[in-house]
This record gives sequence, structure tokens and C-alpha cells, in this order.
Amino acid sequence: MDAGWGSAPGPVSARVADPGWNVADPGWNVADPGWNVADPGWNVADPGWNVADPTWDIADPAWGWGTGVEAGPVPGGPAGHGPYDDLWRPGGLGDPALVQAVLSSAMPEAQRSRALYLLGLALAGPMRAAAVVVTEPAALSEALRACAAGLLAPPTRAGGPAPQAALWPRVGVLLLPAAGTARPPAPVPCGVAVGLGPAVAPERLPESWTEARRAARFAGLGPTWPRLADAAELGAEALLADIPRHTALAHPDVAALARLEAEPDGAQMLATLETVCRTRSLREAAKLLCLHHSSVAHRVTRAERALGMSLSDPAQRQRAWTALLLWRLNAPGNWRD
Repeated sequence: MDAGWGSAPGPVSARVADPGWNVADPGWNVADPGWNVADPGWNVADPGWNVADPTWDIADPAWGWGTGVEAGPVPGGPAGHGPYDDLWRPGGLGDPALVQAVLSSAMPEAQRSRALYLLGLALAGPMRAAAVVVTEPAALSEALRACAAGLLAPPTRAGGPAPQAALWPRVGVLLLPAAGTARPPAPVPCGVAVGLGPAVAPERLPESWTEARRAARFAGLGPTWPRLADAAELGAEALLADIPRHTALAHPDVAALARLEAEPDGAQMLATLETVCRTRSLREAAKLLCLHHSSVAHRVTRAERALGMSLSDPAQRQRAWTALLLWRLNAPGNWRD
């Protein structure tokens, strides 16, 4: 057996020191035929599960670990020995690698099924992935807890809280049972963006996670956007997030908006443009912006001149809205990306 499984420092030794992973634990006893390491499906020499395999080493930069605040002992190891330790214990996750396995579309189905079993989700009904993105890594653990409570997530089959994990320094995930999931009763805090993926069978969670990450890019994107975006409500607009950044920024309409925002009052101009595009009249937009309607009309005239289009025409207003979305999604400094 690989010496790293029992004695080498780092992620592996941290896991086996944990009673939940200890090979002396009857649930993991290597003498148990159902879990025998001689079984090719679980053999530690099997590249699919080899503890030396970089695709399973959570210190591997490909998974986002070892690149900043998460350097150090593995979350999920002995209590008090990791910067994210309180996310995994008690009743949350046993190992963030399990969540990564559940969410990875490249993971073989058999291994994803094992990860679901170990998370207690194998027999769960439809589930949703929720992507939680924050501006500062230090805020992620509190944001995950707040969103789990705000989304009114029911307990898991085992009675514990919804599984949650910090996958990157500023990106976390919640795995939520679809039944009972609701919008937060309180607004999502400033500096937090939440994207909800669709309800799917547990084995299809990679699909929900992809759409949740995409939806999170729209959350709080502008003054009229809520900080929680549901992929099901975005519709075809969500596909705008898949356009390559260099292609979007090179479009003349998007470039014109970039120049407009660079003006001294550019942020207010774009906020006015967004509000006008999403309301039925200038007076309604003025009410939302807390401005006199003549001030809004003046800004609209400036925006029309900069863009070379008339916002009174529905087709051109939709064109301006699409360009504005592309700029917001790809503007430098967009922390949701």
C-alpha cells in the first residue's frame, strides 16, 4: 500500500487521522469485503482513486487549493487544523474533494456515485447547486452560512445542514435539496453574488453547477439586478455570459459603452441607461433613480448620442440593453467572473 496513505504529511495523513476516514473505522475497515482495498474499484493503486493522483489532491492548483488562504492542513482533517475547518465539521462535509467529484463533469459516473454516497446524497431527490461568489476570501465562510440559512434549505437525509464547500478562495457552493428551496427572506449582503442552478437528479449536479456559476455572473450586475440570480429566470440572456471576453469587448456597441463609462459621471450614465431599458417610461425610470424626469431625459439624450441609437425605438433599446449586459459581464474588475 502507498506509504502516503498512512504516514506521509499533507492531505492524506490529515484524512486518515480523522475518525471519519480512519481505516480502523468499521465503516472503512480494509478487512470489510465491501470496502476491501483489494477491490479494483477502490484499490489505492487505481489511478482513478490513487491518493498520489493530482486530480484528487486538493492541494493541486487545478482545484483551486494551495493558491492563497487555503494553503496549509486540509479542511476536513482534525478539528482546528485548517483555515476552513469549521465549514466541514460537524455535520457539513467530510472532504471538499467529494464535492469537487460530485460537481466535475469529467469525473467518471461510478466515482461521482461514490462521492454522492459518502455525502449522504445518493438517495436524495432532485437537488440544486448554488454558486456563492464574494469579493474577499475572508467573507466566504460567513456568506455560505448566511445563504444556506437564507435559502431556507431543509436538512439533508442524515439531518445535517446542506453540504457546502469553498472551492476557490472567493467561490463556494451549496448543494441544496430542491424541495423547500426558496428565495432569501432577507437581501443577499453587499459584496456577495449567488447563482441558483436548476433542480436535477443528484448524478446530474455538474449541469446544475455550470448554470449556477453562469447565473452568479448576473447577480447584482447593476442597480436593477438582485444579488441572487436564478438560472431558470435568466432564459436565453444567460448565454451572453458564454461569449468570449475579447469578442464582446471588441464589438462597437460595447466599446461605445466603455467610453461612456470612462466619462466623469459614467457610472451614473450607465445606471440611467439600464433603468430606462428595464422600465416602461422615463417617469418610471426617474422614480426608481430618485431623479427628476427632465434629468433622466437629459442623460438619455447623451446616451443616445454616444451609442448612435434611439432609445425610444424598442428594437434599438433592446440592442442597447444587450450591449450593456455584455459590458457589465466583461468589464475589467468584475469580481463575479
